[in-house]
Amino acid sequence: MSNIVHSETPGNRRSKLLKLLVNLMPDIQSPQLTSSNRNDIVAFVILTLSEVEKSVEESLGPWEKRGYWTKADKFRREWEWVAKVKQEIMDEETGKGWNRWPGALGDLFAHLASVKPTRKKLGAFWEGSYALYQSQK
Repeated sequence: MSNIVHSETPGNRRSKLLKLLVNLMPDIQSPQLTSSNRNDIVAFVILTLSEVEKSVEESLGPWEKRGYWTKADKFRREWEWVAKVKQEIMDEETGKGWNRWPGALGDLFAHLASVKPTRKKLGAFWEGSYALYQSQK
């Protein structure tokens, strides 16, 4: 059996994930949003932030292996906001999802101010995220 080759670096994957989060902004501001859609969107944000956390840890591995502790610690501090925002969003969940938009979404989008959204129309790519989130709890 041959080795699995990952053609995408953790940094590229992280950039794509952050762009997906930025693409949610117009949908979050939509007045036609139902509570089911809100739960899907918030769950998608949590799942995406989890993947961003994983990509940060993947980036740190080679630096720590080579003994670049200062560089790794600096990078870890730059991205520590991800875990904090994710936990704040998760803490606001009630028994049936989120009754309103979590306040931590404002913090999230403040961190993403420099990220440019994709130009593609992606549709409702977050649909089904709440069920996936519930199954991973």
